[in-house]
Amino acid sequence: MDKIQKYKRAKYVKELEKFTNRVVKFLGDEKKEKEEFKTYIDKIFASLEDIEKVLLKNEYLKSLERFVEKTANLPQSQKSIEEIRKETLYEANALRKLKRVKKYNRNQK
Repeated sequence: MDKIQKYKRAKYVKELEKFTNRVVKFLGDEKKEKEEFKTYIDKIFASLEDIEKVLLKNEYLKSLERFVEKTANLPQSQKSIEEIRKETLYEANALRKLKRVKKYNRNQK
């Protein structure tokens, strides 16, 4: 993998993680409404649309990418903001656990 590919991959992964962290922080505020969520998702997803997608092989990174794609489409769903909040925060927590397991296993070898 050349330097340009590594740079593109790192940038893509960083943007995926930023998107996830922003969504979690936004949904942490229980006063937010679904229209605010829709506007916010459109705003923060715009930065991801400008970045070239990269093939991800790592289990955590694939899960992260699926989470971002699913979350970006949630405002169009019929679900209430409470359902969206519960589901999204649960999945984000599972992602964090997956990331921590990977780090822990690496240190054990």
